[in-house]
Amino acid sequence: MKEKDALIFVSGHRNPDIDSLAAAAALAELRRRQGFNTVAVCPGVMPERARYLFEKFHCAIPESRNDVYVRVGDVMDTSSPVVSGKSSLYAAVELLRKSGYPRLPVVGEKGELLGMLSPLALLSDLLDVDAEGGLAGRAVTTSLRLISELIQSELPPSFDPDVERNFLVYVGAMGVESFDAHLPQSEDLVVIVGDRPDIHLRALRRKIKVLIVTGGKPVEPLILSEAARSGVAVLRTNFDSATVIRRLKFSVGVGRCVGKNECFTLSVQSRLRVVGSRVLNQPEDVIPVVGNGNRYAGVLLKRHISAEPPFKMILVDHNEIAQSLPGVEELPLIEIVDHHRIGMPATAAPIKFTGDVVGSTCTLVASMFKSSGESLTPNLAGLLLGGIISDTLNLVSPTTSPLDRKMVEWLEKLSSVKGSELMLEFNRIASPLAARPASEVIDGDRKSYEDGRFRFALSQVEESNLSLLARRRAELEERMRDVMRGENLHFIGLLVTDAVRGNSRLFMLGEEAVLEALPYNQIADNVFDLPGVVSRKKQLLPQILAVTAALNRL
Repeated sequence: MKEKDALIFVSGHRNPDIDSLAAAAALAELRRRQGFNTVAVCPGVMPERARYLFEKFHCAIPESRNDVYVRVGDVMDTSSPVVSGKSSLYAAVELLRKSGYPRLPVVGEKGELLGMLSPLALLSDLLDVDAEGGLAGRAVTTSLRLISELIQSELPPSFDPDVERNFLVYVGAMGVESFDAHLPQSEDLVVIVGDRPDIHLRALRRKIKVLIVTGGKPVEPLILSEAARSGVAVLRTNFDSATVIRRLKFSVGVGRCVGKNECFTLSVQSRLRVVGSRVLNQPEDVIPVVGNGNRYAGVLLKRHISAEPPFKMILVDHNEIAQSLPGVEELPLIEIVDHHRIGMPATAAPIKFTGDVVGSTCTLVASMFKSSGESLTPNLAGLLLGGIISDTLNLVSPTTSPLDRKMVEWLEKLSSVKGSELMLEFNRIASPLAARPASEVIDGDRKSYEDGRFRFALSQVEESNLSLLARRRAELEERMRDVMRGENLHFIGLLVTDAVRGNSRLFMLGEEAVLEALPYNQIADNVFDLPGVVSRKKQLLPQILAVTAALNRL
């Protein structure tokens, strides 16, 4: 698979913010113009302010995904021929022979998987030679429609062609008296006979169900009249009796045959890596895949397990795998655009890496547009402008760089929108501490980190009323402790930032040694005052890493 043919996800970090989402959408557009098959994704639920920005500038909202695991449905083969369960076994075997597949799926009227048809199944189960209905027996369960198709005969009117019966097949190849003695008492008889009017009449008196006249000879009107009075279907065929006998054995509906045998199936939602070993251990090379309600969806071939993944990844606004969508470790990583510390593991192959000490990833993406000569529409410029304004708190964050200011000036001209106006619009959107549940406050913009023996997480919300932290403390603490237990963290912090006044408060739970070593004034239990601190990345994280580094040396 060529890199430009593969679907490339462009994604920011988990618990996305405006900067990561706007950067992902804009970078996906840039790479798409350059010939790559890119799509921007939103990890989880899009924040309210980000949605507002996308809608304001009429930009397509990125697809929401909870992971990027490769699933069976992503790689399965949907071009495999499918056998209808109503088809005759003869037609099914012919389709199997022409298909080139070692076995084919058989589906019912509603698309449900009935089983798999294969030569081995035909020999061992479908045509059991020791059973009464096998090759050596007389019984065959089929319908008039399938019989007429197999012997290429016209179906007479006034008969229900699709009713299945367990027919007993006899051949009129003897004298009349011997034949009469040979024929059993049964109403589900099929008699195969050539141009023998005497045998025809004798058979009709025995209440048979079907009379098959072979050799292409016409049937006398008297015989047809008697058959109509007796309710016997007369089928005339050009085949000889021996050929008809062989074909009748293959007139059984294929759905009835394969339905006898259970087969190993996969769900379209199954993770490919999880089911890979089970697939490779199957004796069959073609595995059926089903969706909801056992509906047939496709087939998985063993070669799909080791094939190149159908997706590739571009990461923006982060480079640590722990902050990425689950499953990113299974996909080839081809590019990173970021403005954070480098915490990524080594890659298997060289990748494109764009990084700089700036306040926003959108600054880097805007600069990439400018240097590539690709034009920015006013709407896309407004989207990038919103990302920079949000991440730099309208250029007052200490992370703000000269390049941020330069890009804001350029984007304001292109979009005809002022960054300060966007910031005011963001601030008018509902206060997170006043309106959002505790889970959204903690998980909305949460990043995970590791330093030595410490694993921790830091969340951040922008809030104009810092006193709301005290009112929500109990439920926030409950959610934070749930996260600590669920992710086996040593400590967790929530940074509540007033961007207008340039101050923050930190609510932190966990490792006492870390809390005691923080260089901030504690104003309540586990609550610290951080005057002048507005940046989690540039101001808070370095202080915490200094603390954990010192404790790691003990």
